[in-house]
Amino acid sequence: MDSCCESSNERVLQQCPDQPKAEATLALLRMATRDKTREKVVYNCENDPAPVVGIGHIKNDNGPGLRNSSCVSAYMGLSAMNTIVRTYSATDKPYIERMFGTTEAVLFKLIHGYTGRKAGELPGYDAKANGVLDIDELTAILTRFMIDEYPSMQHFGFGMGGRRPIEVLKQVQSQRKGFPVMDPSERRIHLGWKQQVTPNDEGARVFGGIWYNSDDLQKKLEEYPEARKIDVFVDPDDLSLATAIIPRAKDPITLEIQTTVFADMTLPEVLNLMEEVRKEHPTLTDLHEDLLARVRLQRHEKLRAIGVERNLPRSYSTVEECKAKAKSVFAGARVMRPQRPSCNAPVGRIMDVDADAPWVLPIGSDEPPSDCLDENQPDAGARSGARKIADPGSDSIPSTVSTGSRKKKEGGKSGSPTRYGRPEDVGSLE
Repeated sequence: MDSCCESSNERVLQQCPDQPKAEATLALLRMATRDKTREKVVYNCENDPAPVVGIGHIKNDNGPGLRNSSCVSAYMGLSAMNTIVRTYSATDKPYIERMFGTTEAVLFKLIHGYTGRKAGELPGYDAKANGVLDIDELTAILTRFMIDEYPSMQHFGFGMGGRRPIEVLKQVQSQRKGFPVMDPSERRIHLGWKQQVTPNDEGARVFGGIWYNSDDLQKKLEEYPEARKIDVFVDPDDLSLATAIIPRAKDPITLEIQTTVFADMTLPEVLNLMEEVRKEHPTLTDLHEDLLARVRLQRHEKLRAIGVERNLPRSYSTVEECKAKAKSVFAGARVMRPQRPSCNAPVGRIMDVDADAPWVLPIGSDEPPSDCLDENQPDAGARSGARKIADPGSDSIPSTVSTGSRKKKEGGKSGSPTRYGRPEDVGSLE
């Protein structure tokens, strides 16, 4: 029977969302041990917040948010004294209960949607219909109350005597000091969020896209090359620095954030920023996707056309091609490479006018046009004026004549040189 009751109570605690857990308690401890200047700027407060202090003594009852392994290990790591007090006993923790009572009487009862400290305190009040404030608005109201209003109120608690908390704080800071500020690395290790990552030359990446690096980290990685994984501890409220622990290394290493735009932001703010950056209007998305598809299609068509024009081989071979080529190669077939005739111009050089090229023939006004030299005669190269002149009206082999002699055209004027092209006397051809 007792075991059934205990199991049912555990299910109730798991289902109740108002029960604080270890994450909420660690977030509260981080808030208590960090500088609140950022909250002053964000919520436009007039007074300065209390300076950073350490934790010396923690009193907790049987709540699941305080008495759990994660929180108790954090207390021990911060060298704080942990005291378990009685439940529903205000005398065991008078300072804590007094602040809650004042805050409820002065602030919470005036906020829309307040349901009271116990069930049925406000009969007929619809808390859901009047709960119009979101978390950000409620946080802003509570922060301004704690910084600007509560420190200036008269306090009649034990030892206060009606003095104001801000004046008592100044007196304590000047005379006795408070608890010393915790070491930043120790605070991140015991209160921060841990991730085990694989480091590289660029540093360590946590939460999928936030990079940290330092010179000490790279030196330690070279000193301990067997370290495949390292533990990185990040404060979600301050991403400017992180702490890394390398196995077998003696001291923790402080890392610096590489994306400076994230330095003054919390981790939820960074994730919300990246979510907004990745969002895009559907119309704009369709416009860009259509543009990319059109440009890529044009590039593909152009490259395919260039490959067809240049007769480029494919980047792959088919089974039929490999079979045919293997049959000819392994059968001992010999591939004869075609040779270009020496007197023909190569592809793309037919318009070159190089005098040394064999396919270029000289044509001058003082010499009859010719096609090529007679290479069969032994003195063809010695006689610079010898040329083969073909008769345009005959199919016979052209005869070799001297450049000084001229053939007279039949029916033409005597002494006139032989010309090709349009005849001078067109009527005589009839």
